[in-house]
Amino acid sequence: MGILLSTLTGYDGFDGSDDSQDGVEPHTSHRRSTERDVKEVQEILLDFLPLELINMILDEAEYWPVLICRNVSSPAKEIAARAYPEHCAKYCYYISPKLPNTIRPKKVTFILRSRDQGWGGDPGVTGTYPGSWTWFEAAIFRGLDAFIEDADRTARRVKGSEMPPRSPSDSSETQPPIEGAVQIEHPCNGSNLWMLQRNRRANRGEAQHEITWTSIDDVETKEDTDEALDRSGSGGGYGFVCSLQPGDRIAVYARAQYPGWVNHVHGVEIQIYYSL
Repeated sequence: MGILLSTLTGYDGFDGSDDSQDGVEPHTSHRRSTERDVKEVQEILLDFLPLELINMILDEAEYWPVLICRNVSSPAKEIAARAYPEHCAKYCYYISPKLPNTIRPKKVTFILRSRDQGWGGDPGVTGTYPGSWTWFEAAIFRGLDAFIEDADRTARRVKGSEMPPRSPSDSSETQPPIEGAVQIEHPCNGSNLWMLQRNRRANRGEAQHEITWTSIDDVETKEDTDEALDRSGSGGGYGFVCSLQPGDRIAVYARAQYPGWVNHVHGVEIQIYYSL
């Protein structure tokens, strides 16, 4: 599942191509830099400046090429809490291709298109993030060389994924672990997951969320406080980009907890900006 692409000029986000089944109209679009663009700028500036200074300037300007991968579901994939033991659903919606050996990640942007079941809770909190029990988490898989046909079944065989059983009859529950594949631990909280984004509560319309994490960590994001999550719904991503290594894969989990809560996932896109 998934194709890692060097960005194309004028790429618009969810467009229904590659591994997508159906497209979603993006809210924004702008030109992205390619490796060729960056190398051409480096060559021009080499007549005037040393390479080390050129790279510092490009980093300061965030003039980086980007790799893009995505998965889109039509109709939306429904992750229902009631379908899992103790009404706590954890479904691996997407696993990216492996990161190339030649890149140094600088920034990762996630674009999520989703909603919850559209009802529940007090009327006064409709469309807000407090009390939302559908959300997304990000993870890093290392040593996962296997072909990925089904992201969720694969994730269940990765050491440290801690996935709840889907059903007693599911054959994937008895599959052996994938040798050498592990889920990387968060550098601060002892978990192996990064809080990514909550859905808006009791919101019938799909929303698009864009979350960006960088290699420059803010100490205030070491812990995702309830106050911060209630305000924007987004996790801070502390240590995520710095933890990425060549050959790693990025995984996105869709979550839902408590009876009645359903996470409707239309699509996930991952943009990985990197320096040469």
